[in-house]
Amino acid sequence: MNESDDNFEKWEFGCLTWCEFASNLGVKLISEANIDLNKYEWGFSEEYKATPERLMDGREIAGYHLMIHDGKVSGGPFIPDECLALPGFHVAVEWALIAHSSYLPFNTIGQQERGSAQLKLRQDLHAAGIGDGTYSLASSLKQEGEPKVESCRACGSFDHARADCPVWPIGVGESLAANPDHRWRLKRSQELEGLPESEWGVPIFSDMDEAQKEYFIKLLGH
Repeated sequence: MNESDDNFEKWEFGCLTWCEFASNLGVKLISEANIDLNKYEWGFSEEYKATPERLMDGREIAGYHLMIHDGKVSGGPFIPDECLALPGFHVAVEWALIAHSSYLPFNTIGQQERGSAQLKLRQDLHAAGIGDGTYSLASSLKQEGEPKVESCRACGSFDHARADCPVWPIGVGESLAANPDHRWRLKRSQELEGLPESEWGVPIFSDMDEAQKEYFIKLLGH
C-alpha cells in the first residue's frame, strides 16, 4: 500500500473528518484485538483547544474519544462526560502545538523524536511565560542518565507496575500501538505555514523571530 492508493485520504488535523477517522480507527483496532472487553473500564479523550474556526464545522469542542464501558468499545468525534469520568488518558491541548506533528493516531513511528521536540517546545514556551512547561507524554520518553528505578513502561509512572496501569491497560495500549498504517494522513494547515518546525512537524519556538513568536502565541489562544 502507498499514498497513491485510491482509498487513501488526508485531512487537516482537528477537523471533523479527522476526528471521525481517529475515533473509528481506535474502535476498530480495539475491536479486532481479541481482548476481553469486560475486563476494562477505560476512557481516552483528546480536546484540541484554540482550533481555527474554519476547522470547527459547527462544533463547540474539537476532539474525539474512545471508551470501553460495560464490555463494549465505542468512540466518536466528541467528548462525553461519561468518558471523562473513566480512568485512562485524557488531555486538552492547544491545536497549534500538535497540528503538524500528529502523524497518525495510535502509531509509534517517530514517537521519540516528536516527543522530545514537544517537550522542548513546552519548556521554551514556559520560559516565555506560556504554560507550565510540562508535556503529557513526557514520561514515556527515554531520558539520558535516568535512574534505574522500575516504572510502568506504558505511561512512565513510578506509582504502579505495568500490569496495573490505568492509563494504558495491558491489551488496550498494545492494540492501539499496533496500528499497521504508516502513511502520513495529515494535510498541512495554513495557519502554521512558514513557522520553523522539526522534521516531524513540531514547532521550534526558539528558532522563531519575534513576530513569529507573537503570532504563534496568539494561535495558542493567549
